[in-house]
Amino acid sequence: MYPSQPVAPEGPRHASQQVAPGQHPTQPPRMMNMNPAGKHSAIASFVTYVKALEALDPRHFPDEYAEHADRIRELKPFLRAHGILDVMEIKNPDVAALIGV
Repeated sequence: MYPSQPVAPEGPRHASQQVAPGQHPTQPPRMMNMNPAGKHSAIASFVTYVKALEALDPRHFPDEYAEHADRIRELKPFLRAHGILDVMEIKNPDVAALIGV
């Protein structure tokens, strides 16, 4: 038997930080989530609302359809600011008409 010794409680164990070659240890990784508060990017929101809009029948769900259409229109300035609409083609004609491209 070993003699009992006072032992300090252990804290959480963390792995040492891995640094990619050519990066400084204090520089954030390139693929790091830059949205720690959980906010979605304009692109992710746009795709989400377009998918939801495409799944809705405007005759049966007019309120939901209008709400998604409003959200898509609200995202247009963000998509323009990031140059997304300059490099991306909107295939759905209804969505293209909503944002005026």
